[in-house]
Amino acid sequence: MGGNWRHIIIGAWLALAAGPAAAVELFGVELESTDRDALRAAVKDAGVELIREGGDEAWFDVYDSAAVLPGSRRLYLGFVKADARFAFAEYEFVGLDARPMLAALSAKYGKPETRSGRYLTDRSYRWQRGGVEIELAADWHNYRLLLSYVVPQNLAALRAERAADSQAGDETPPYSVY
Repeated sequence: MGGNWRHIIIGAWLALAAGPAAAVELFGVELESTDRDALRAAVKDAGVELIREGGDEAWFDVYDSAAVLPGSRRLYLGFVKADARFAFAEYEFVGLDARPMLAALSAKYGKPETRSGRYLTDRSYRWQRGGVEIELAADWHNYRLLLSYVVPQNLAALRAERAADSQAGDETPPYSVY
């Protein structure tokens, strides 16, 4: 079977977790219209292990996603603090082999928009479904692959909140997930 098992598992997971192509879903929850409580409950019901829940001190939740998405290491979920709207989900994979995930995402969402980076091997792949942007990108510096689901206007609101807190003297965490 070789490396094909990853293609099969990832394809099956995406088919189950992301729902129909018209409405981007994770864990059976439509991302564009969900909020913190609904998505957290769905993630918990799926058996994803919580590492740290966001709140006053943290801007996003961190989960160990290896059990629900083979090859992944972490799942980060971010929400607008003011009204708990979903802003982003990001899976982190160790390594840089995008081919299995790219094949599964392309089968689900169609041909991606490809963006080239500074170097020949720098590429990211992007899909737009309704108000959700999906991106698969390599982070060469940290030897990881990132799969992101973003609602841009909500992410902009989250970033504005972070900036306001930073100006108010609150410390910004030493990591950079959005």
